[in-house]
Formats: sequence, structure tokens, C-alpha cells
Amino acid sequence: MTWKYTEEYYKNYTRETWDECAEQYVPILQQLIPYHRAMLEILKPRPNEVVLDVCTGPGEPALTIASMVNPGGRVVGVDLSSNMTDTARKTAAKRNLSNVEFITMDAEKLEFPSERFDLAVSCFGFQIVTDPVAAAKQIFRVLKPGGRGGFTVWSTADKAQAIDVIIAPMLENATPDEDGYLPTPYELGGPGELTDMLGKIGFEARENRVTGTWTAPSVDLYLKMILEGTPLGHSLSEENKEVQETVLEKTRRNIAKYVTSEGLKIPCECVIVDATKPMTQK
Repeated sequence: MTWKYTEEYYKNYTRETWDECAEQYVPILQQLIPYHRAMLEILKPRPNEVVLDVCTGPGEPALTIASMVNPGGRVVGVDLSSNMTDTARKTAAKRNLSNVEFITMDAEKLEFPSERFDLAVSCFGFQIVTDPVAAAKQIFRVLKPGGRGGFTVWSTADKAQAIDVIIAPMLENATPDEDGYLPTPYELGGPGELTDMLGKIGFEARENRVTGTWTAPSVDLYLKMILEGTPLGHSLSEENKEVQETVLEKTRRNIAKYVTSEGLKIPCECVIVDATKPMTQK
């Protein structure tokens, strides 16, 4: 049976599957904190700045940045998933953060005036959005001249072991579309790929690489976190029972390689690009 990858199908699928796993995403978010921290150490958000977080998920790093830009600064987080933005609003309320708001919005169609923000970030969003170039162009547009951008994406499969433990078995059993295309979470993760894309749009971009460690008490709990906290569980459920069992068996074997006396520890490299919108446009 053949299928055709279309942008409309992928966007709807993205919205629906992230809506499904929004409440179970918190354990995944904990694994991402070191990458967020590394990016913010590079960008250094300042008091009074107006900041945009694209593909904010359940609100990070927007919530962290909100504290950094006080007094006087504001943060807006946007995400395609309404369940994610609902979760982010609830967390902001619990923390009594009044200088951050969350809006359900398509990253490729940002509904803000041009030159609105001092700083924009997107953490692990460009490998999820349907058209990352369109999203990057929108971010460039809404940044003020001299504004900064911070972007993270996963590295290549061989260096992003924490997710490849399950992605590799799934790709082995996945069927490419009629043109031979198969989406992966590693697009833009190769050397210079993200900086080149941003450079063509007009950014002055620099690449950094950071390796974090994903942890869990056991193989089963790690697998549960990945399947319930991301759309991977939904994708796997669409396969027949034999394929599901094959993928899960290989995934458990892959995860087991990283068992230590202190629990699971799996390395995962990400690419962090800090970029600047020039003061004058060419």
C-alpha cells in the first residue's frame, strides 16, 4: 500500500498527536532542561526584553525566560497544540508569572507585527514543524534589527542515541512514501545544516553542540516515557501487532545497553544555533 506525504496531512497529524501526549510530556521535558539551560547561557535574556518562544510545548523555556527578563520584560509562547498551551498557562498561573502568555498558533504563520521581538527561541521545534524554512522566515520577520535567535535540533542518529534507541527500529519497519521520502527527527542535525538554512534567510548564525544525558530508573520506565510522552507511541500503535512487537523488542535491547548501577544513562547530542538578525538588511 502506497502513501503520499503531504504538508496538510503532516500538520494535522502533528497537532493531533501532540495534543494526545501533552499531559504525559513532563518527564520528557525534564530530559530537555540541560539543553535549554545551555542555550540560555549563550543567549543571556535580559531585563525588559520582549521574547518569543516558538513551539513552546508545555511552556519551556518560555517560563524560565519570563523570570530572566523581569522587571519589564515579557514572553509569548506559541504552539500548534492547544493542549500544550493550556498546560503552559496552568503552570504559569501556579508560578504566579504574570509576564508570560501562551497562544495556540502555527509557527509558519506567526500572527505578530514585524520587528516585534528582541529575542526568539525554538527548542526542538524545527524538526517537528511541517516547513522549517517557513517558520524560520517568520521568526526573522518578527525579530527587531539586531535581535537574537536561539534554536535547538537533535544531532544525527549516531550521536542522538537517547531517541535513536527507538527511532532506528521504527525506521527499519517504516514504509517510505511513493517518492521514497520518510520523515526523521534528524533533519537539520548534520554539521552546518541549520546554520546554512538560517544564513540563507538572512541570519548571522553560529553552531554549538551539546551532549546531555537522558536518565530513567529502568528500561521499562524509559520506554514508557518515550511512548506516552511523544507521538512515537501513536505512530507505533498504527502498525500491525507483529511490527509493534518487533520494534519494542529491538528497542528494549537497545535501551538495555545503557543500564548502569545508577539506572539508565543514555547520551544525546543536540545542535544549538545562536543567530542574529543584522541591523541593516541586504
